[in-house]
Amino acid sequence: MPDRPALQALHRCSGLLLAAFVCIHLVNHALLAIDAASAFAFMDVFRRIYRQPLVEALLLAAVLAQLATGPMLARRRTTSAGRAGLLAAASGYYLLFFLLVHVAAVLWGRLGLGLDTDISFAAAGLQAWPSIAFFLPYYFLAVAAFCLHAGLGIGRLFAMPPCTAALVSGAAGALAGTAIVGGMLALP
Repeated sequence: MPDRPALQALHRCSGLLLAAFVCIHLVNHALLAIDAASAFAFMDVFRRIYRQPLVEALLLAAVLAQLATGPMLARRRTTSAGRAGLLAAASGYYLLFFLLVHVAAVLWGRLGLGLDTDISFAAAGLQAWPSIAFFLPYYFLAVAAFCLHAGLGIGRLFAMPPCTAALVSGAAGALAGTAIVGGMLALP
């Protein structure tokens, strides 16, 4: 099994690539709360970049790297990690669940079923009962977990007190999650 520094390096590098994509992706979804036409226009431009075969392959490789390294790092976490370590592990495990389900659904929808996996595809689960009972917390928690996990990592990098990093990134995640889910709910 690889040593911890090598796992951390792979996790951080693949995480940075994914985080860059996810931040732009979340901005795209947040635009729904302002103007749906702007969100779809932004998505059309953004898709031309991330659907390039090389870019998409790099993003999928980053997802696979996260799926492989995340659980190994969480299992190896020492007991001295404290509450911040537990929050990082919990948010990371939720992100693993979300990545597995979300990436599989989008790829199957696009490649297997020939669907347009745009924002409406993502929002479809929020349009009716009982699927909204799954998809509302599913999306909200994904945004909150992403912000919390990334915020704890950034806080650690800049020697921010873990409690401060958790509060700031958790609050940002809750606000962003509310705006994004609210925008998706507003789609016709």
